[in-house]
Amino acid sequence: MQKSIVLPSTAETELQQFILKITTDATRKDLIQVLQAVQERYGYLQKESLRMIAINLGVSFSEVYGVATFYHQFRLQPPGMYVIQVCLGTGCHAKGNANNFEYLRLLLGLESEESTTKDRIFSLEAARCFGCCSLAPVIVISGSTGNYSRIYVHVNQKVLKKILAEHREKALQESEPKREMIVCPKK
Repeated sequence: MQKSIVLPSTAETELQQFILKITTDATRKDLIQVLQAVQERYGYLQKESLRMIAINLGVSFSEVYGVATFYHQFRLQPPGMYVIQVCLGTGCHAKGNANNFEYLRLLLGLESEESTTKDRIFSLEAARCFGCCSLAPVIVISGSTGNYSRIYVHVNQKVLKKILAEHREKALQESEPKREMIVCPKK
């Protein structure tokens, strides 16, 4: 009797299996939904995932890449632990959120083409509208895993500096190993 060898799953084979699963009954018209599903699961769209999607949907890589880069919702780089979205819609823009965006870029030390800090704690993104224009200017900070989201209203530069400091401290605490003391009963 021949023994079969089971190899451990790698990240790439897991990605292949996931893309194969979500593209089984999909066609070209489902491209955006497929991209959304991959990004929701992995946080961003790796080049390799774009290639696999193209092959499985029977479309060119350039078409998949074109859609992924055309729509603002898609990320081609891994996000930071916290994603800061700055509303640049009409109400927030009129109340100075474009200046807040540039101030955040400066505080985070981001160059013009960068969106994620070198320590990968923050990502900065422009957004269009959160639907709370009367509370402008507005930013939203979300966890990259989707388990955290907080809306900040009437923000200014002083408040932004404080918000960043709080989230940076929280990120550093989360990355450190949690310590606990276990007290055993005496015998």
